Amino acid sequence: MRSRSAGEALVLCWAAAACAPRASPVWRQADAASWPAVRQALESERAARPRAPWSAAVRVAMREPRSGREIDGRGAVAVAPGEALRMILLGPAGVTLLDAWVTADRWRVAVPPAEIVRRGALDEPDDLPVGFLRWSLFRPLEGTLIAGSLSPQTFVLRDGDAVVEVELARCRLGELSRTTRRVRGRVEHIEECRAPGPPRPGEWVRYEDERTGLRVELTFEAAAPAPPDERAFRDPDDAAPGADR
Repeated sequence: MRSRSAGEALVLCWAAAACAPRASPVWRQADAASWPAVRQALESERAARPRAPWSAAVRVAMREPRSGREIDGRGAVAVAPGEALRMILLGPAGVTLLDAWVTADRWRVAVPPAEIVRRGALDEPDDLPVGFLRWSLFRPLEGTLIAGSLSPQTFVLRDGDAVVEVELARCRLGELSRTTRRVRGRVEHIEECRAPGPPRPGEWVRYEDERTGLRVELTFEAAAPAPPDERAFRDPDDAAPGADR
């Protein structure tokens, strides 16, 4: 009976920890003497991110509680850093589940099974992963450094109306980053385990929107051997005469 009680207590403790609110990291703000080192550390992190266009095979699971919509498929993502992104996911029998095109100031997302085709500009809708794709995959670490620390390594950035806090550590595949983005009452979290440079098999990114419960999990399965064709980054609805579709 004592053993059983101890086991139940451990389970209760684990459950309480799992359900506890996410704690904010404790870090020490850089002083005037260490501020140049913090800025240099940020520039080193930015330089380690891909600068040339790249593409990769991915698996993505997306859950949107409000509509009950779920997407779980494999496909490909092509990224021109700082400029544009295109991601197409396929389901059984090659059916397109999601076709997302995102740039810095425009986006188009199609969900054919639900007969959804939506477009926008700088907005980031609650029920579609536009923000996740825009600021995590092709605009990471964007913004003006307003605070930071070297222990632990943390950067606080101002990016338009958003305040972005990035904390760095180590993971099995290289670098673990935990990012919190706050903008107009919306709080989003991203956790990713990546190595420097273009994505490698096994690396992953996880996203959560606190307000809506939208969750996205992306796993890189294979890197493409060659850069993507520039046509991948054109507006899918661009039907101008003579356009090479």
